[in-house]
Amino acid sequence: MQLAFGLPWFLLLVPPVLGLVWWWYRRRRPPERKMAGVWLWQKAIRKGKARRRFDLRLFVLLLSALLGLLALSVPEVSLHRPGELVVVLDASASMAATDVSPSRLERAREIAREHLAASPRAVLVIASSQIQAYGPALGRNLVDNLAGLEASNSEADLRTAVARGKALLPGARVLTIADQAVPPGSDGYINVAGHGANLGITAIGPGFVAVANAGPGPWRGELLVDGRRYGLEVPARGFSSLEVPSATPTARIVGSDALALDNEARFSRRLVRVEVSGRSPALERLLALLGTSRGSPGEMVFEIGTPRREPSRFTVFFAAQTRGQALVFDVERTLPYLRGAELVGYRLRIPPPPAAPNWQPLAISETGQALAWYHPSGVYLPPAESLQDLPAFPVLIYNLVAPRGELRSGLLTPAETLLPRPSPDQSLPPTLTVGLAPWLALLAALLLAVEFYYFQYRAGRERLEPQPSPAT
Repeated sequence: MQLAFGLPWFLLLVPPVLGLVWWWYRRRRPPERKMAGVWLWQKAIRKGKARRRFDLRLFVLLLSALLGLLALSVPEVSLHRPGELVVVLDASASMAATDVSPSRLERAREIAREHLAASPRAVLVIASSQIQAYGPALGRNLVDNLAGLEASNSEADLRTAVARGKALLPGARVLTIADQAVPPGSDGYINVAGHGANLGITAIGPGFVAVANAGPGPWRGELLVDGRRYGLEVPARGFSSLEVPSATPTARIVGSDALALDNEARFSRRLVRVEVSGRSPALERLLALLGTSRGSPGEMVFEIGTPRREPSRFTVFFAAQTRGQALVFDVERTLPYLRGAELVGYRLRIPPPPAAPNWQPLAISETGQALAWYHPSGVYLPPAESLQDLPAFPVLIYNLVAPRGELRSGLLTPAETLLPRPSPDQSLPPTLTVGLAPWLALLAALLLAVEFYYFQYRAGRERLEPQPSPAT
């Protein structure tokens, strides 16, 4: 149960108002009393000083003033009773960090267990590389699903996890337990992040290794690459890279930190399985140099002809015929496979436009004529024989093929390696909120009515009624 005040500054008026009521009451003119002698009145006053009687009227006036001020401060009582609950638990890679004892994930599991055990009907959603949902069921029956839970090696989509829990138990409150920012749709949020330092390998490839530092200060240490030690300095909350001679390096950070999942990484290559439809000597030679393997179905498809459908696999089309040529004026620079493939200023043959939808110009001439096309699942180029002498041609095909044969292990996203930091918790809303202001005001009014009746109206009537004469 929680007590909150909508206008708490009214409570500052309590001491002066009660003091004013007491002062006014004590300064009122005392009622006249008939006494047989003044000495008897003085004797009564001395006895009153020695032992004062409880003044009920003053108490009623002070209590009614206090209740009135409390009513003006708009108090509310919030009750947190167990109800239907959706618990969303973050199981991303950073939750394995040990900067919170014994780990972020173990702390989150303890909190989830407490809330589930108290809920009469609940849903448990675990957000990791895949979203797992359990329930609806009695809360304590879902606790066993927390046993053996481990952090994944990826980020967690908390927004989707919250939506999944709401769909399974509509109308229930949603409590998210995580180390990253509170997702939209959560009614309550508990952050289990810490302030630990962490080093991690965030990228690895032919001849290089990149390291991130999540600590508050620079890190100076060693990196073990293929059995050889390299010194490295990484700035606070930053990145550094190291050049190594190996084309397929294996790297490990020397030492320990808050998160062990990102301390070792490996890079290797494998043959990319391709499928070729049609004959093109220039393309055949290039694919052989790239070390691809032939087979069906292939990871990539190379086809001679104009696209007449949307490709289901990534397909590189080469036009079978063209109509004229033009100078490349601009290209779509947002495509990653154009990196290092310079086409501007070179002449390309103009292929017929694709017959399938969703194809966009990849390269255009000064007049806006499309010289090549791209699709989310493909590329459409002039004939391979017309491109074979261009420096950009092998670079472009390499950019399309090579990434599919690269194998990287041990890498997390930079956001996970840099470790999310603590953020303010957000309490679950109360199941019941009761406003006390009307009831306090009503009670204050009743006390004033009682005071008026017993100490003013009734006493006044007794004074006005004629007193019976003594019997003679």
